[in-house]
Amino acid sequence: MSTITKEEITVKAAAAPPAAPPADLLEKAAPTRERLVQQVRAGLQGSLDRRLQARLEARRAGATLGEPTVGAYVAFDLYAYTPIQFFGPPPYQPSKIIAGGEYAVIYAVMFVNPEIDIPSGFAVQPTVQLGGRTYRVGMEQVNLTDVTDGPDDFRQDMFTSPADPFTVLDFWFQAPMPGRKPILFEANLSADIVDLGQPYAAFASTIIDADSWQVQENIPLRYLVYPK
Repeated sequence: MSTITKEEITVKAAAAPPAAPPADLLEKAAPTRERLVQQVRAGLQGSLDRRLQARLEARRAGATLGEPTVGAYVAFDLYAYTPIQFFGPPPYQPSKIIAGGEYAVIYAVMFVNPEIDIPSGFAVQPTVQLGGRTYRVGMEQVNLTDVTDGPDDFRQDMFTSPADPFTVLDFWFQAPMPGRKPILFEANLSADIVDLGQPYAAFASTIIDADSWQVQENIPLRYLVYPK
């Protein structure tokens, strides 16, 4: 009969809910948080502006051409950054390799389209439709090394009226203490509307790699926790 040593006992990820970070970490994170939100806002606003410009040019070309659909209309979406840590003096380094016991944050940005698009079925902007509605954003994690669930976390709140096109959500976590080998985690983020009769839902298929600043499509958000 084999025995398990103390060193081989791994603290399971789902053993406890995510721990709140110290106040000094939140203070350090504030400027970076705002910068990342502005980055997503600028990228999406540029896309909206190009779409509007294309419509105006099509109208000027003549009514007989009709109004073409330029790209896919996105009413509601969710974007996520890979983990970032805030230790030592700035500039702070993003990291998908985290020591056990250290804090990190995954930022998610929820987008609600402020544009009207009648051909796509949106005579009323999603920002108006969702005004005053309750949203829910969850982060579900899987310990891929041990094939266990968690730690999971979620945020639930109410939109202003009209809804803000951009809502940032902070998912802080304290990495578990692994045993002898590192632990690989996968985080999946999703958003939906709690109120009945509002068929809005999304998951973060667009991941922004904070290490390389590359936008990744349909690639899992993963990070590694190692024993320090």
